[in-house]
Amino acid sequence: MVSESDKLVGLIQDNAHELTSRLMKDLLSREETKTYASLPEKEVYKRAYEVYSKLGSWLHRDMSKDELKRHYTALGRTRFRENVPLEELVMALMLIKRHLWLYILEAQFFNSTFEIYQSLELNNSVVLFFDRAIYYSVMGFMEEMHAGIAEQREEDREHYREIYSMKKRRWGLFQRGKDRHDTPARKHT
Repeated sequence: MVSESDKLVGLIQDNAHELTSRLMKDLLSREETKTYASLPEKEVYKRAYEVYSKLGSWLHRDMSKDELKRHYTALGRTRFRENVPLEELVMALMLIKRHLWLYILEAQFFNSTFEIYQSLELNNSVVLFFDRAIYYSVMGFMEEMHAGIAEQREEDREHYREIYSMKKRRWGLFQRGKDRHDTPARKHT
């Protein structure tokens, strides 16, 4: 027997293109996610579609927590390199979740209180999934940011070593030149 949550996941996966199209209109037109409009639209679409089309795998544990972590930390790193602000990344993930539930409500999927109650099971799984997706995306974003800072610090250190080395050489030249010119002049008598 197919549970109500399985039916909902099927509805979401079967309508992943429509859900993604609706999301894209919202995502690309919002002030809170304005940087996404500068990214390749196909890539943004692909990422959002992937969430909707693979939701069942993620919710039914076909994908491990480690796979989810790898996927979303990579997403966070990618968004950092694309200069997407962290708050926009989080908002995008929240919008994906929001459009999912708006679609389910719009589809008038629930015919009874029992079906609504059963859907709470799915809701809890979806909320946990998106909480983890947000957490891991932020983790990847911050890791990439810290790596960039460390790289920049190393570049700065090297730059300052070069400056110090140049100044040291110049000071040495100055000192040698000073020694030549500092000998007391002879008095002619």
